[in-house]
Amino acid sequence: MIFSISVVTAQETILIMSDDYEPYTSSKKNGSGVILDIVRKAFATHDIIVKYKFAPWKRCEKIVKAGDAFGAIPYFKTQERLRNFNFSDPIIYSFNTFFYNKEKFPNGFTWETLEDFQGYHMGGILGYWYMSAFERAGLTVDKVRSDKQSLGMLIAQRIDFTVIDKLTGLQLLQKYFPDDKQVIGVLDKPESFIKFYVMISRTYPETAKYTDYLNHGLEHLKASGEYYRILEQYQIPASFAVP
Repeated sequence: MIFSISVVTAQETILIMSDDYEPYTSSKKNGSGVILDIVRKAFATHDIIVKYKFAPWKRCEKIVKAGDAFGAIPYFKTQERLRNFNFSDPIIYSFNTFFYNKEKFPNGFTWETLEDFQGYHMGGILGYWYMSAFERAGLTVDKVRSDKQSLGMLIAQRIDFTVIDKLTGLQLLQKYFPDDKQVIGVLDKPESFIKFYVMISRTYPETAKYTDYLNHGLEHLKASGEYYRILEQYQIPASFAVP
């Protein structure tokens, strides 16, 4: 008698942290958003399942630093973060702009350096890339928990400016403040146009292997055209794509 034995190999699963930052990330539907989908499909090319867990940004950073998660997304690469974390290849660009209240600044506002914002109140989120630069520039920063809260304070003229990715800010205005969005403007000069990455733990088990898998997966998505199809699905301009 011949017995046939089939062996089922469990797929590997890794944990990645994030917080709501639409259209890039969203806690809805078990994790969606253009960046979450790109990273999920990049790992899928190596048959690895990504589990997303959502928490405030500062908490995400602590969990990754402790090695309890492979990484967190989306994050910008800064000198301060490079002291404690590794980074993937870039995922997508972010176009970060200053939002302001047009009723308070009917003629707009021009700036060259961050010091030009001294004397005004800036809305800021703990854990965001710009906080250290704002502090060095001597700015008055009203710390809040979310970009949605910053926009609400901007509409109420409780702060003067806040920095948000342009796509994210416009989406938040449309979703939560449709009756007030016309009073909010965007300064012509952006704060930055920089790349989003996966910020990676240096102590997570087999972190080097998973980093290689992620980067190879990203290359595969671009070569196959899937990367650009995901951008189109979320109506992300082609200029946001990383070559």
